[in-house]
Amino acid sequence: MFIIAALLVTAGSVIVLISSDFEKVEPSGTALAAFWVCIACIAPALLLYFFIGFAWKGQTIGASVMQVMVIRSDGRPLGVLGAVARVVGLLVYVLIAAAGVIVAYAFRDTSAIAAAAIGGSLVIAAFGFIWAAFDRHRRTLHDRIAGTIVVRLV
Repeated sequence: MFIIAALLVTAGSVIVLISSDFEKVEPSGTALAAFWVCIACIAPALLLYFFIGFAWKGQTIGASVMQVMVIRSDGRPLGVLGAVARVVGLLVYVLIAAAGVIVAYAFRDTSAIAAAAIGGSLVIAAFGFIWAAFDRHRRTLHDRIAGTIVVRLV
């Protein structure tokens, strides 16, 4: 994930650097727009990374290294619909964090409320992962949403 983000940021930065003649002149508006397009592509690229990994083999590169795989709760391979469900389940964490940021922005004049909103949303999002410690099958919130389990490959 970090490699994808780093490559996109680097590509945008190189465009700006070349446009500015290596900081001798101001970069062009087109180069700055290209930089922001690269930044905007990070989130869709990460979603695509997860979707392709889950739909193709039921695992991302990191899961392959850790020798784990995501399958449906009934034991069948994940497939395209299962991969979509899993990615949507992962987006729930983003929505929870975004809700905290929106509430914090609404109460930005009161630091304590803003901090509590962000902290509370992060605790709620973390609970989705902590839940796995108490689940018999070690399923997180996004596993429950997608109807998946993570199995260890032997």
